[in-house]
Amino acid sequence: MQMDRRLLKAATSGDSASMQAMASQDLSILLGTTPQGNTCLHISSIHGHEGFCVDVIALEDSLLAQTNLDGETPLVAAVRSGSVAVASALLGRYRVRRLSEAILEKDKDGCSALHHAICSGDTELALELIEAEPALSKGVNNFGDSPMYVAAARDLTSVALRLLEIGDSDHGGQFGYNALHSAVRNGNSGCCTRRSCCHCTRAA
Repeated sequence: MQMDRRLLKAATSGDSASMQAMASQDLSILLGTTPQGNTCLHISSIHGHEGFCVDVIALEDSLLAQTNLDGETPLVAAVRSGSVAVASALLGRYRVRRLSEAILEKDKDGCSALHHAICSGDTELALELIEAEPALSKGVNNFGDSPMYVAAARDLTSVALRLLEIGDSDHGGQFGYNALHSAVRNGNSGCCTRRSCCHCTRAA
């Protein structure tokens, strides 16, 4: 179902009152999507509207697990767009509703919310994600990079060490490298030097 233009405008601007008024007339309006497959929760997450996100989840929490055409949940979309406060708030809702599988979802490049948090240098959010779902440590993206490998490349020592504490964390990277190689070679200014970050492989 195509998203109502009024809802798109509300989600983009963070106008929760308008969204609630529309939903009170027809709750199914919240299920509409843009041509890119984004729901109103995706849109508000990308734009950093925490209040709108919280309010729309209270009305229709199925939106938490919905993915767009790039395979992004609202959580991944929020992290990728740098909406850290929104991502943290969303993560709390995923945990309350025990949506572990949704937390583990990867985008079309195989990057999880943890990959994106590490690539952005968001140490606190990365640690929060690991605490919420340790199995994120085992996810390898389509380029062969594990979160531990990228954390070492980005010099996020606290994140790499926390991942190291998880016994079955993957430590591999592309071209046969691993997190130890990455740490030893860590004179890099960032992940972009070897395309080891999902942000570097996609247009914004």
